[in-house]
Amino acid sequence: MSPLLLNTLQFLGGFALLLGGAEFLVRGASRLALRLNISPVVIGLTVVAFGTSLPELLVSLIANLQGDQTAQLAIGNVVGSNIANLGLILGVVSVLSPMPVERQLLYREYPIMLAVSLVFWGMAWDGTISRLEGGLLTAGILAFTAYSYVTVRELPPEEQLEAVEFTEEVLDVEKDGTPLGILRNLVLVLIGIVALVTGSNWLVDSAQFIARHFGVSELIIGLSLVALGTSLPELATSAVAAVRKEEDIAIGNLVGSNLFNMLAIVGIVALVKPLPAPLTMRTLDFPVMMVVAVLPLLLVLPRPHVMRRWNGAVMLAIYLGYNWWIYNAGRLPG
Repeated sequence: MSPLLLNTLQFLGGFALLLGGAEFLVRGASRLALRLNISPVVIGLTVVAFGTSLPELLVSLIANLQGDQTAQLAIGNVVGSNIANLGLILGVVSVLSPMPVERQLLYREYPIMLAVSLVFWGMAWDGTISRLEGGLLTAGILAFTAYSYVTVRELPPEEQLEAVEFTEEVLDVEKDGTPLGILRNLVLVLIGIVALVTGSNWLVDSAQFIARHFGVSELIIGLSLVALGTSLPELATSAVAAVRKEEDIAIGNLVGSNLFNMLAIVGIVALVKPLPAPLTMRTLDFPVMMVVAVLPLLLVLPRPHVMRRWNGAVMLAIYLGYNWWIYNAGRLPG
């Protein structure tokens, strides 16, 4: 078997382990949390949000710890995931079905995401996100989680119930307090952790080989292939929400994922070890991230607040054009 084929299979296997591991971990941890009488709303804001972002976190952490050019894969994964969430996923879902957007999302969470995006870009401007900046971002995710909890508690009872039912149905979260059930869920958590760590290592190692084989940088692989793969949980969640006509959850999931990527993932990774941010990203990747963040807001601000099919097509075209450009530009490692 050729080295390229072997590494391609390892790359795909790494994705499979990441997605399966995140699923097992979220299910097991959510059920254990219910056993401890933790509110499903809190579970959704903590266990579920953190669990579905673990693939990005572990891939970025391992890549950054390896250092050298591989560290570029870490920040590429985060920026690329943010671009994929709003360019690809929002684009595809909106093309399939027009997406009404809740007014409170436009005027509350969305501006927070834009502000954090600017801060993230500013922190990366000098080429490195320091431990201090990582600590500030980590504090930001704690503050945002607390804010989200208070906000959810202030929603009308019927909207709280809708969010809880969606979490329980999509994740198959059920309370099982028997000793066998507790043991089963602990095993799910353990399997999930092992699969996530193994999958992250496979993915990073094979991504290095593939990048060098095709003469592109690890940054480009992180911005495109790795970012696409680690965004698959968000794609699944948003698609299910759209099919159920719960568009506010679908779009809210993407906004929340972008916030979590910047605050939690970049924060934790930089806190462990300063995160390099290639200067080439200042003139292309970060501006594209900001464009795909600002454009949906501009498109849906006119009443009624709806992300129409042609709006989704525009977002999708930007995403595809960006990926075409970074591959054909043939940038060297920066």
